[in-house]
Amino acid sequence: MGTETELITERAIGADRPLPEEQALDLLHRYFVCPHCGNISRLFAVNEFYGEDGSVVGREYYLSCHDVEDLPPEEARNGTLPFRKVHHRVSSLAELEEVKITRTKPNVEVFLHAHNYDAEGRLTRRLIQRSDSFLPNSLGMLCSQMESQYATGTVTSCSGPNTGNTSSAFIDGYTEGAYYEMFATGAPSGNANYGIQVGTGTAANSTTTYALASQIPNGTGSGQLSYGSGAASWSAGSTSTTAVRTFSNSSGASVTVSEVGLVWESNVSGYNFIMIRDVLSSSFTVANGGNFNVQYNISITVS
Repeated sequence: MGTETELITERAIGADRPLPEEQALDLLHRYFVCPHCGNISRLFAVNEFYGEDGSVVGREYYLSCHDVEDLPPEEARNGTLPFRKVHHRVSSLAELEEVKITRTKPNVEVFLHAHNYDAEGRLTRRLIQRSDSFLPNSLGMLCSQMESQYATGTVTSCSGPNTGNTSSAFIDGYTEGAYYEMFATGAPSGNANYGIQVGTGTAANSTTTYALASQIPNGTGSGQLSYGSGAASWSAGSTSTTAVRTFSNSSGASVTVSEVGLVWESNVSGYNFIMIRDVLSSSFTVANGGNFNVQYNISITVS
């Protein structure tokens, strides 16, 4: 079995050449029979490793599967939660059998792009991964914006857990002519309080997730990374927006990154709220002197 008759595969483009991003994203919208658990699963991540000459020296794919082995048969059959989500790895598309399910793009999608560079600035690894999910705070922040009245300074009582796990209002009022940052991800260099954050945690998300499980601090000490300035981009009429940040390692040793999150700043002084958090399909090792670049791409489908 396999999918080479339907997909542009490693053999078609050359096993040592990077997969074009358009093809990688197309693969992430397809469903396959997982050779590990037998479930029909959507492709979750494409992971590539690079040699010093820029060629691809390894490639792996991850399927997003649900492990139902520990559930009673009735629960496994009717889909009763909780499932334990697992990411099953395969090293070649030839190991997979595609299932012909009508591929429709969700109304809102989030993809995580990560690039790892060594001390000489050479790309060593690239990951394109489907984001796990928005977190509940994203709806709370949106509700606060929708219900507030700028002219009168009236705000709602919408609140949620900030990154310090203290319940706080998402918006602290408006003042005519005043400027407030909300939904801000463009944190300045060295500010690890908001914007894209990285960490070492591997715990799954829940409806009570309020921060990264174990955030990597900003700095040059042991186990730390220097947070670069954050940026975001969007063009009028575009169906996607991107937040990006680069982290550099001057700690004297390698640093492992296994989780990534997007934290928005509120106009409530000192309070920030996590909106998206992802556990990486496999951890990154950022070498001393190296850099780790993260991009969150949020897109919509207009229909």
